[in-house]
Amino acid sequence: MPDYIVSARKYRPATFSSVVGQTALTATLKNAINTGKLANTYLFCGPRGVGKTTCARIFAKTINCTNRTPDGEACGECESCRSFNSELRSYNVFELDAASNNSVDDIRTLTEQVRIPPMNGKYKVYIIDEVHMLSTSAFNAFLKTLEEPPKYAIFILATTEKHKIIPTILSRCQIYDFGRISNADITAHLKAVAEKEGITTEPEALAIIAEKSDGGMRDALSIFDQVTSFTNGQVTYAKTIENLNVIDYDYYFRLTDMFLEKRISDSLLLLNDILGKGFDGSHLISGLMLHLRNLLVSRDPVTLPLLEVSDEMRERYKAQAAKCQPKFLYRALKILNDCDLNYRVSKNKRLLVELALIQAAQADEDDDSSGRKPARLRPVFNKTAARLQSSRSAGNQVQATPTPQTQPRSQSGLNARNDALSGNPSQVQPASGMSPVIPDRKQAVPTVKSDKLFTSIYGNSVSPINKKTGIPGKDHTPAAASDAALNDPASARPAKPLTDDLLTIHWQEFAASLPRQDTPLKNRMINCKTTVLSPDKFDVFVGNHMVADEINASRERILAHIRESFNNPAIEMTVSVDESRNMDHILTRDEQYARMKEANPSIKELEKVFSLELH
Repeated sequence: MPDYIVSARKYRPATFSSVVGQTALTATLKNAINTGKLANTYLFCGPRGVGKTTCARIFAKTINCTNRTPDGEACGECESCRSFNSELRSYNVFELDAASNNSVDDIRTLTEQVRIPPMNGKYKVYIIDEVHMLSTSAFNAFLKTLEEPPKYAIFILATTEKHKIIPTILSRCQIYDFGRISNADITAHLKAVAEKEGITTEPEALAIIAEKSDGGMRDALSIFDQVTSFTNGQVTYAKTIENLNVIDYDYYFRLTDMFLEKRISDSLLLLNDILGKGFDGSHLISGLMLHLRNLLVSRDPVTLPLLEVSDEMRERYKAQAAKCQPKFLYRALKILNDCDLNYRVSKNKRLLVELALIQAAQADEDDDSSGRKPARLRPVFNKTAARLQSSRSAGNQVQATPTPQTQPRSQSGLNARNDALSGNPSQVQPASGMSPVIPDRKQAVPTVKSDKLFTSIYGNSVSPINKKTGIPGKDHTPAAASDAALNDPASARPAKPLTDDLLTIHWQEFAASLPRQDTPLKNRMINCKTTVLSPDKFDVFVGNHMVADEINASRERILAHIRESFNNPAIEMTVSVDESRNMDHILTRDEQYARMKEANPSIKELEKVFSLELH
């Protein structure tokens, strides 16, 4: 019985052309050899099993070959190639494992060998594997040799952790970054190996092996040998996932269908089936995230090449992706990602996964349990302005009476609030630079005197009542009422006069409604002062030119809101810079203390009597 050789060694590339997935790097090395432009030190870095040491050996063999082929490969027949291919290896190629030879003495022994010229051939090549394991002292002892080596000496350093190599070493190397090998390249190579070995395979099984290898060809060949032994040369998809403890793709397709059909109970039963087969919940979540990601890239032909699966599975992904909305995929991915992040620290892991599945099944819902869209908290200015606008446009008289439970602090303050609610803004006189008086809903409750109006629970606007049914119209939200008024010429609202009080209310209303990303603009607008110049024009006073630029940049948005609020498209806005309104800078401790002494002279006396100092 012949000695068994694992596939990773048996099918190890011997030429640059047989290296899988590193075409750009091998072409660069071949061109350097053909043109004779060889560096003294090379650094091959990248993940495990992607061909770093293999390329170093091929490079060392090729540069000493005396009869290279026209395409730059080693001939394999000359004396140098035969000695390299023999078990004794060539005397011109030395390999050092830095993981076990990482001391200063090991490097000194290496540097002494460098002084001896090659016995035959042109170059002596030193391959140092896992070079990041060298100690700092060993690195420093190696610096001088790397910087000024003999002409015949070439060093090839290989590592998986480039960040651990000191910068003085990196600066003396030509760095080649080896990338992970794609699943398609791994699958093709495994198929070629299977054909040479007479092994029957299924494309889905090879795709699973390629995905499990995480971009490493050595790992892929090792897994392939393992699965081949388990299946006795019949590599099928079912046997592969059984041997590798991988969840079947079918589970992910079934779970996604349950999410789309909102079959929550079925998804929980399927989870129980998966856990009963010995799979961990984290494997299900990570696999389901990858499945939804594949569905997302399957929706667009442009991103379809990102799907690294077999052709049959690709069609299945495309069919299910057509049934999924992007909104559902985005939200479900966010839910599963949160579950994955919290899985390790969760004390009840199964419940965490079950909650994630329940939320994913409801990821495409917009409405709450009552069928309404989720309510949003609106600023007080929006409510006040909507009440004023509704009451004035409908021509109704709104009366406010104080509730007996809450007594106003002063009659004048109550009158000001009632005037604001009753649509009489002329009685509200906000102080200069201050926000307008906001009605207190506990102290003043508006009463609408009309049998044709209905106050919506969704806001403070009103809608017509159906006389037969006694209920409001089908759509009685403030936005719908506003749209109906704008679209129906018969119900067009008359233009409201541009007054300072109403302008301040609508100005602050717009500022309060700005989204979070416009918080700087919101803060600027709150501190601005507006003044009416004419029936169709108003001015905005700001403290500096920077604020003026921000207001001017949002001019169209602001004017659109003001014009709609006053139902007057002719309104224009100017921005004036008033340096006197510029806010004081943040006071230092010394400035605060100086102001305290000015306001209270007795502090000076205490300072003198007790010899106080500010620390």
